[in-house]
Amino acid sequence: MSKSREQLVDNAFEEPDGEVEQSIARVIADVLDIDRVGRTDSYYDFEGTSLAAIKICARLEHERGWRAEPAWLFTSDVVADFARKVQSESALAAEA
Repeated sequence: MSKSREQLVDNAFEEPDGEVEQSIARVIADVLDIDRVGRTDSYYDFEGTSLAAIKICARLEHERGWRAEPAWLFTSDVVADFARKVQSESALAAEA
């Protein structure tokens, strides 16, 4: 049974914006077994672990081909910020 977002987060739900945020929110929700993840939600709110961060980043790379480092979930812990970091780094990698 998945955990309710409302049990873990005090802020109002804000729908993920765009493909990258939506994909990231879906993967985080799936890995952490949470009903939904919003764009302003923090990875810390869901008590995300290092192991879960590794799983999330591996899935993003496998499913979408996006470069994502587990440490980014702890330094850019809000979904919207993490999505910007992933987009930025993926664009840099594509240019190389």
